[in-house]
Amino acid sequence: MFELGFFSPGNSKNRYVGIWYYKKIPIPTVVWVANRDNPLTNSSGILRISDAGNLILLNKSAGSVIWSSNQSKADNPVAQLLDSGNLVIREAKDHQNYLWQSFDHPTDTLLPGMKLGWNFKTGMNRSMTSWKSEDDPSTGDYSFRIDPYGSQEIYLFEGLVPIYRTGPWNGLRNTWLENSRVWSLNGLAPRDECDNYRKCGAYGICDINAPPPVCKCVKGFEPKNPHDWYFRNSAGGCINKSEFDCHKGYGFLTMKGMKLPDNSRPIADKSMTLKECEAVCRKNCSCTAYANSDITGVGTGCMIWTGDLMDLREFTQDVQDLDLYVRVAASELGTSKKSLDLQLFDVAIPGTRNYMDENKKDDLELTLFDIRTIAAATNHFSYANMVGRGGFGCVYKNIHMFMHSSHHLNYYYWLVGCSGYMSPEYAMDGLFSVKSDVFSFGVLVLEIISGMKNRGFYCPDNQVNLLGHVWRLWIEGKADELLDSAMGDSCHKYEGLRFIQVGLLCVQERAEDRPTMSSVILMLSSENAILPQPKKPGFCLGTIPVETRSSPSQREPSTINEVTVTMLEPR
Repeated sequence: MFELGFFSPGNSKNRYVGIWYYKKIPIPTVVWVANRDNPLTNSSGILRISDAGNLILLNKSAGSVIWSSNQSKADNPVAQLLDSGNLVIREAKDHQNYLWQSFDHPTDTLLPGMKLGWNFKTGMNRSMTSWKSEDDPSTGDYSFRIDPYGSQEIYLFEGLVPIYRTGPWNGLRNTWLENSRVWSLNGLAPRDECDNYRKCGAYGICDINAPPPVCKCVKGFEPKNPHDWYFRNSAGGCINKSEFDCHKGYGFLTMKGMKLPDNSRPIADKSMTLKECEAVCRKNCSCTAYANSDITGVGTGCMIWTGDLMDLREFTQDVQDLDLYVRVAASELGTSKKSLDLQLFDVAIPGTRNYMDENKKDDLELTLFDIRTIAAATNHFSYANMVGRGGFGCVYKNIHMFMHSSHHLNYYYWLVGCSGYMSPEYAMDGLFSVKSDVFSFGVLVLEIISGMKNRGFYCPDNQVNLLGHVWRLWIEGKADELLDSAMGDSCHKYEGLRFIQVGLLCVQERAEDRPTMSSVILMLSSENAILPQPKKPGFCLGTIPVETRSSPSQREPSTINEVTVTMLEPR
């Protein structure tokens, strides 16, 4: 039941005519306001039916009309508040046809029986608009409207800018839970950052359940601006990795449980089957995707998108939503042949630096090996040859047998790691632990935040490597000089200094001083976590410029075949 009357919201002294729940809710909940943008400033308001048959609100003291229903003239009009909360004007003897109704003029609440969107008989576009504040029911900044182009979805606007859309209606919405006998919350929006309109740009998918970043590209596409994606700005979207002929060399990628994409005017036909929908899409080179418009039963209806696919979102498997079929290059659809269990793997291969006379160039190229050679070197990826596991996969050792001139058989164990990233205890003593990976992670953090590489870094003033350079600036209170200018405003100074401190904690010389990765994650994700002061990093060594390391008079003559020093390259 509902009640119609005058009220003053919150602390306001203005008077309004509105409808609210009648004695059902302790706190009055106003669901409709007549004069929301033209309040009465005193208590002299009168609500009555005019001689022309309109419902009007008068300011008696000023003798002016504050609000009017503005419907067509009626012979014997009657105003009635229905049990549904709908205030109607009708002819006294006609209980079915309404000359005017408040349901055609929603404020911020959608009641059962209300409709949004176009009324083609009256030409009225019905939408909801927020209050400005709890004390002011006038038209606010946010509005909830039906897409006028027939895609059966609702948009949330801030002013004229869309900030959220529901996705096309799929024929299923549960509002009553029979088992628990309660009403379910049908919708709450926006729920999370993936509800932000066009969060990931064209062909970008937002998955709130994925590890950060939440944006990824549709298979067969790649970030349009990798630099922006690196700094978590994915609004530029994705582009196709390779062009393909519209009439051949393509297929349709099935993407399950998707929020269907936004498009200014998708083509919709409720009479088509999914097969017919695919056939229509194949004939149209502008068609980029298609889907069923209704998933009830076996699925019916057809929606076809042309142009870029925008505002995609992936839901969890327990959410029943539509499948989307996206046109991609055939190479992205895989093959029907039985694939190998091992498709992709990373192998660390040592390169070589050959010291020759001064005019010779350094050979820093990585040697390329085929899979058979690598399999033989690692005893077919034997568990006994595995040194450990890292974020890039397994690391293996190779045993090289060498027959010395004295006929002794010597075994050389090649422990492969990444130059510039190996922890001191692993590089010097072959001791590997979880703290070794923490050291490598710390080096990466310092490289990223400074924009410089640890390997090959040279500081002419102090003759130290990158870790030594970072440590010197840290103890001198000048660590902010390390921040890479390329990051611009994407990283605040205090954030950058925090990252540097975490990186230094990870590269401390003693393994027991380094934090665990779980602690590192806590440090990076919580601004309130108190960070300890780091100790001197490992491999904080001085270096000598290449041109001053040696001179011809200080070296014995050598050839390419006489001296070979192994340089380990990162995977």
